[in-house]
Amino acid sequence: MATLRNNALKFCNFAAMNKNFFIATTAVLSLASTGLMTGCGNNPDGEKMNYQVTCMLDHKLHRDSATLLVLEDEYNQLRVCGASRIANGRCSFTGQTDRPKVALLRWDNDSIRPFYFILEGGETRITINQGGWNITGSPQNRAYQQFIKQRNGIMDLRVATWQEYLKMAADSSLKHDDEVSMVRQDSLLNDSMQRITVECINRGDALGRIIRERYGQQLDQEHARQLK
Repeated sequence: MATLRNNALKFCNFAAMNKNFFIATTAVLSLASTGLMTGCGNNPDGEKMNYQVTCMLDHKLHRDSATLLVLEDEYNQLRVCGASRIANGRCSFTGQTDRPKVALLRWDNDSIRPFYFILEGGETRITINQGGWNITGSPQNRAYQQFIKQRNGIMDLRVATWQEYLKMAADSSLKHDDEVSMVRQDSLLNDSMQRITVECINRGDALGRIIRERYGQQLDQEHARQLK
């Protein structure tokens, strides 16, 4: 029981940290090599689509500027598409792209995790505050937000299960049948979370690449084998 209790505590702490968007990070995700390219280029043979990205930030986050970068698959490098001052909690970027691409907003404070999204033609609106983020405007970004919403919902249920376990263990009301039931419940929830992760990665698009990078390493062997 002691080992299970320790694992429950570790999981609850892990879940709390991973739901915090503004957790410090030491580097940009390994989506691309460390080199940067300048100018937001396009495939000359592709149809170019205009995009507009507007980001609104809570003033409590204390950001002064943001840089928009996209991942260029041909070179496996991040390309700088522009920089914007954040005025009155707002920054914006415009340009053209020939297809949906993995993109990120990097802040003037490098200790804060960059915001990853999918750059697509049309208007994309991003809202970020201390409690989280919201994104609207393009199909893949809507799917991205729906995935995060589902995943966080499952994580909340898992945390609630283990918090109840810890509470019952602390007041000595935990019975063997309770323990078995909670372990089974968590196993089913974890399977659901891993299943939606695999489904999202196997889309094979820009969204799938972000999800693979952020959550692929958390898959167990059984689900990892289902990746395409």
